[in-house]
Amino acid sequence: MSPPAAGYRNAAREVLGLPLNATLVLFGAMDGVNNFIKGWDLLQPALTLIAKDMDGVNGVIFGQSEPSHPPNPGLPLYWMGHLNDDATLALLYSAADVMVVPSRQEAFGQTGSEAQACGCPVVAFNCTGLQDVVDHRVTGYLAKPYDIVDLANGIRWVTQNKDRHESLSSAARERALRLWAPEVVIPRYKAIYEAVLLSRYEQ
Repeated sequence: MSPPAAGYRNAAREVLGLPLNATLVLFGAMDGVNNFIKGWDLLQPALTLIAKDMDGVNGVIFGQSEPSHPPNPGLPLYWMGHLNDDATLALLYSAADVMVVPSRQEAFGQTGSEAQACGCPVVAFNCTGLQDVVDHRVTGYLAKPYDIVDLANGIRWVTQNKDRHESLSSAARERALRLWAPEVVIPRYKAIYEAVLLSRYEQ
């Protein structure tokens, strides 16, 4: 299946009240701005660098409401709060131009896999579980670990060229279906479960 077309992306933005003509950089985690592991303190200065040389970039944050003293990376931020249903979350991924997962540590990186399933390329650090989620320069960009400048470079690389962005979106969607679709994952879990049962019986 193809990633969301521009018309669908705009429709998703209209539903969510997000600007149609901006480049939307998405970040999401439970209380992510205050969670050291999730890396907002690395993303914020990267956004500040981007704000200096790219026009029309907006940040979108989900997983928490706007704090009483919100951060100011030098570009507009939209606070989506806690999203409790898959349909709204899929709309948000579809509305974004790029999902950034700047975590210092992830066992896998669920938001990265979810975003790609919706055709949204992912920028992350080349470490821990995100190495298995993002195919570098194919479905997104893996920056040097904890390098703020390279994280900003990755966001620029994904978003600044329309043809490249479309290619990344298509590859992200295709890879997600190939690796993480239920019809792919469930038989693998079933095979492991049956192998464990068989080994117990053979002991």
